[in-house]
Amino acid sequence: MIIAVPSRGRPTRVLTQKILPDCLVYVPANEAKDYERAKVRNIVAVPDKIKGITRTRNWILDHERDPWVVMVDDDVKAQGWVRLLDATTEQLTMAAQEWNAEMIRLFDLTEQFKFRIFGVATMNAPRAVYPWKPLLFRSYVTASFMGILNDGRTRFDESFPVKEDYELGLRCIQEDGGVLAARYLHWTNSHWTDQGGCASYRTQEMELRAISRLRKMYPGMIRRVVRGGSHYSMISISEVNDCLVVGCF
Repeated sequence: MIIAVPSRGRPTRVLTQKILPDCLVYVPANEAKDYERAKVRNIVAVPDKIKGITRTRNWILDHERDPWVVMVDDDVKAQGWVRLLDATTEQLTMAAQEWNAEMIRLFDLTEQFKFRIFGVATMNAPRAVYPWKPLLFRSYVTASFMGILNDGRTRFDESFPVKEDYELGLRCIQEDGGVLAARYLHWTNSHWTDQGGCASYRTQEMELRAISRLRKMYPGMIRRVVRGGSHYSMISISEVNDCLVVGCF
């Protein structure tokens, strides 16, 4: 099993390696020295000709021969599991060995269900984490924390510079009948608030174009809603009310 952490433009902010010390950190070749100086370990240089997160993810899958690859964002800010109590829940952090055990367990389940990908909740709000429904099969998973069976056929659509993980998840649900969404675990990232990474090139216009394409490619799997006067697109594909906002208008 390989834990792959793509990173770009933030050598001092690879916080994920503090939680998962054995992870491999994939950086543009022309930034590798910066990451070395920042004491980042297990650096893999990605050729400079590989541009954007989608192509980087596919390069990692092509470059690594391991059948189990977990994509994890570099900017974790909260993580762990949720204990279900009598009238509430309790959030607990996890150590590296606990995460490794859970990832191995989830890969095993993914193979047994004949799915191709799994994911965990990428928000730690109560509405996103379901300890009373720990596993969902027609729900969203994102590459902020996504396990992929590296079988040679599961790749991200490079025509999506953003929302590439949503497209893959929707495609797997359509083709395989589901994905494995572990809702008792959560891995939350900083995303927009940190410099570097996708935030350095992602724009609202790119997001809106990608959402529009997804709605056309997967009719009925993404719906528009209005909340507080704002219009949102939400992935709504599960048997329970497990939705994720993918963009706003």
